[in-house]
Amino acid sequence: MSAPDQKPNRTTEYLANERTFLAWLRTCIALMGLGFVVARFSLFLQEFGIITKTQAPDTLPSTHLSSTVLGMGMIGLGIALMVYSLANYLVAQKEIAAGAYRPKRSIAVASSIGLAVFGVIVLAYLITISA
Repeated sequence: MSAPDQKPNRTTEYLANERTFLAWLRTCIALMGLGFVVARFSLFLQEFGIITKTQAPDTLPSTHLSSTVLGMGMIGLGIALMVYSLANYLVAQKEIAAGAYRPKRSIAVASSIGLAVFGVIVLAYLITISA
């Protein structure tokens, strides 16, 4: 048993919290990067149509607007998830220091639901542009 004036060593808990936060940051960066690609994919389609002479240069199909909105939504989701994960990291740091850490599932549940909804939207988008 440790002496009453000694604080327990929680280094591994702090490092695990930091690794978790960094994993969330990588996820957010990937989500925002993919959102950028989706948003710019419409520009690629437009340029490809002009090059192959299947589309006039001054036309802008509605699918271009859809992919832009979809990409911006992914970037927004990445930003929101980043802010939420930062808040979760800071709260966990305080709880670890106080010795009262309780794991939260809310970030995993919220991001899973958000990504599932986003997946359904992407699927519907792909179905509409292929029809």
